[in-house]
Amino acid sequence: MTTITMTLSSPDVVLKDGKGSLTASVTNGSPEAERVVLGAFPGQVTNPPSKTYTTIPNPLRTIAAGATEQYVVNFDTTGATAGNYPVKLIAYSADDAPEDYADQAHVVTLKVPAAEAPKPPQPFPWLWVIIGGVVLLAIVGAILFFIFKDANVPDVKAKPEAEAVKILTDAGFKVGSSQVESAETEGTVVKQTPNGGETAGRGSTVNIEVAIPARPTVPDVLGKRIEDAKTAFQAAKIQLDFTQGSQCFGSAFEPLFRPCVVVGVNPDVGTKVNVNALVLVRTEPRSIIVLDPLPNICKTNPQFCVQRLQP
Repeated sequence: MTTITMTLSSPDVVLKDGKGSLTASVTNGSPEAERVVLGAFPGQVTNPPSKTYTTIPNPLRTIAAGATEQYVVNFDTTGATAGNYPVKLIAYSADDAPEDYADQAHVVTLKVPAAEAPKPPQPFPWLWVIIGGVVLLAIVGAILFFIFKDANVPDVKAKPEAEAVKILTDAGFKVGSSQVESAETEGTVVKQTPNGGETAGRGSTVNIEVAIPARPTVPDVLGKRIEDAKTAFQAAKIQLDFTQGSQCFGSAFEPLFRPCVVVGVNPDVGTKVNVNALVLVRTEPRSIIVLDPLPNICKTNPQFCVQRLQP
């Protein structure tokens, strides 16, 4: 029988939540390497045998001559009642029976403490809840009073939109913004509600109107000479072009005066368009200038006014 010795880090293990561990130092005293097994066995002889509650990772190891190996021994008594449970640890040669090393066994006592009795429930701290609620209401009330008390509305007319929004929000107001056509500088505030200098509740909304360039309106040139139509379009900053099917591009004076008259406009007269937008007109030569209101052929027959004469 080979010389195998073992020492334990502790003879007793007090388990916490049913779990614990110790370290077993196993030494091979033989002059040659030895395959050594660390096994766990019931500490008492019972029928049936009692549980060991033990697991040993990698229990079989080859230990060099004179060397020592550290084994971690884990215990798990989950579900066991309170008390002491003896477990026998034996380090033995894999070529021999563990009984041959019984005189070298170490008995470890696993101590399972009794579960703590549940503590009686504590009464609910209603008094502190009430005090905390009163304090909280007072704080909230003070904050709301400061936030929503009336304040003077800053005057932001003529200021750029971004600057106006910052001024109003810094003063504690919300901002609603809309656009309006105006001759004022594009992007500046032309109107605000409430006006600057008036009072309003903090957190209320101040509405501002921001200038955008005014869009021209298609002039009423139906029944007018093309020369007059061009002048009107130029004044409105709108481009004029002819539709396919237009029968004239200027008034004739010889041999007979036959004015070139606008009979159709697309988009229709009175429509707002962008500056330099392209508006198509359809023309016909007439013997006299039309004085009565002339129907817009581009509305009665839209297919006549879809394509430009020279796209």
